[in-house]
Amino acid sequence: MGSVFKAKVTRPLPAGATIVTRGGEQWAEWRDASGKLKRARTAGPKASRPGIIVEAATFTAKFRDGAGVVRKVATGCRTRDAAKQVLADLEARSEKVRAGMLSPREAEAAEHLSTPIEEHIGEYLKVLANSRGKGAHPNVSKTHVDNVRRGLGDIAKACGFKTLRDLDRQKVLDWASESLRRPDQTITRKDGTVRIRRAPGPRTINAKLIALTAFGNWLVDSGRLIENPFDRLKKLDESDDVRRRRRAMTAGELGRLLLIARLRPLAEHGRSTVRSPGRSRASKSRATWQKSPLTVDTIAEASARGRSVVQPERAEHLELQGWERALTYELLLTTGMRKGELASLTVADVDLSDDAPVVTLRGVHAKNGKRSTIPLRPDVASHVRDWLADRRRRLAAQGTVLAADDRLVQIPAGLIRILDRDLAAAGIPKVDERGCRLDVHAMRTTFNTQLAVAGVDPRTAMAAMRVSSLDLVLKTYADEKHLDVTKAVNLLPATPPMLEAVGSTAAAEVAKPVVPIVVPTSGNGGALEGPAGPRSPAGKKSARAKKPTIARVFHVIPAQEEKRAKGLEPSTSSLGS
Repeated sequence: MGSVFKAKVTRPLPAGATIVTRGGEQWAEWRDASGKLKRARTAGPKASRPGIIVEAATFTAKFRDGAGVVRKVATGCRTRDAAKQVLADLEARSEKVRAGMLSPREAEAAEHLSTPIEEHIGEYLKVLANSRGKGAHPNVSKTHVDNVRRGLGDIAKACGFKTLRDLDRQKVLDWASESLRRPDQTITRKDGTVRIRRAPGPRTINAKLIALTAFGNWLVDSGRLIENPFDRLKKLDESDDVRRRRRAMTAGELGRLLLIARLRPLAEHGRSTVRSPGRSRASKSRATWQKSPLTVDTIAEASARGRSVVQPERAEHLELQGWERALTYELLLTTGMRKGELASLTVADVDLSDDAPVVTLRGVHAKNGKRSTIPLRPDVASHVRDWLADRRRRLAAQGTVLAADDRLVQIPAGLIRILDRDLAAAGIPKVDERGCRLDVHAMRTTFNTQLAVAGVDPRTAMAAMRVSSLDLVLKTYADEKHLDVTKAVNLLPATPPMLEAVGSTAAAEVAKPVVPIVVPTSGNGGALEGPAGPRSPAGKKSARAKKPTIARVFHVIPAQEEKRAKGLEPSTSSLGS
């Protein structure tokens, strides 16, 4: 027979409490917010920290489960009668397990059905945060854990899931359908600005569905559910849900971008001043003039002017900044690395041997978690070699050396804004007529597109891009505008003669009468079968040929004039009789 009771729990020592001894025991005395005197027994000298022992606010049930093990389960009830009702349910479930009417796994799962869903999600997120990441990553990223927390919370709130009893597959499917039909929302901030909150797309909804399925699998693995109600949820079509369509740069655009990146830091200080159009203020007013924009044609002159107006130490720093920025772009464009992967490279990861220069990307820094060896073009390797040699020379002048764990290049936090200014100065549109844009990740698209233009087979491009899906090489990271489709069509073989114009000599040759050569088979007496069906030797239709025959397509051989040796009997089919 089970029982219910209020367990004793340890709480921190209240602020301002004093320790007194009564009857050989230590007690804590303090006054609450209303000034009433409170007393509680202290945790004792064996406690790890000072505290008081108080009675829990809710009851705990003590019973013997179906396996005969004494267990204590929190009922969450504040009254004894309600706690006894929970105890009765637990004992009834244990009796069903002993009678074989309920399996131990089902009984264990039933204990979690009334627990709030927030507690299950919290336990799952703890397990997810401590689990190992992909490949060499020691843990799952905090960003992924936050996304899963947000996704599960959104679904639970939208579908009204309070406990595990409320989990319903159809509600989740209805939520996904309604989310697709949700219109964009216009939000007005306190300062009066208006922001458009876009409705979630299929990709966002699918990410939440995947998180929900993984959560259901964890519930089953941890014994909280018998089966996953969200197993094999059908994902939405993401083919049209492309939020950022990126494009590739041409060879001419690459040259202009690298030139601007190398010279612009110093050229910004050498920009000439021009009069602002449409200004009617006094001539000495600052509002009547502005700095002229930088272009490819004026960048060299502005850079030289900037070198003459700034201090030599400052000019040297700006020149190094432009050199490093141009090298950063060049490495991104010729290796296909992501920005974070390039930022993780150290001096020790670079092997600039003359025969095969490479950089080694460690698995802990790669997106796929796999260690990769990325080859460098000889000219790019030469630029990296010059960059490292110059850094060693400058550090040696300061009495230090270039350490092996020093970063190869320093990636600034605002690289995307820096790139936007470089594109504007180079005269390269950020968004083209198709709506495709250029950003830092578009350099990876440029790398893959250049491989396709060079005729590299897709399997080799997959290895160079370090991806596992062929669709990423053929669709996601490929810019069709740079593919020469006209040249590909012209490589097709010439038109066959049968497709020549009607009335031409070739068409007349093809239009010669074609007569099928039919070999008689046994059972038809050697009769020829024409369009009207089989005929008798006398030329009359056979009495059996009452139904129209079904037209069949045969491969025919054009009739040719055959010359047969005289005096020889033609061969006929025989049954060997």
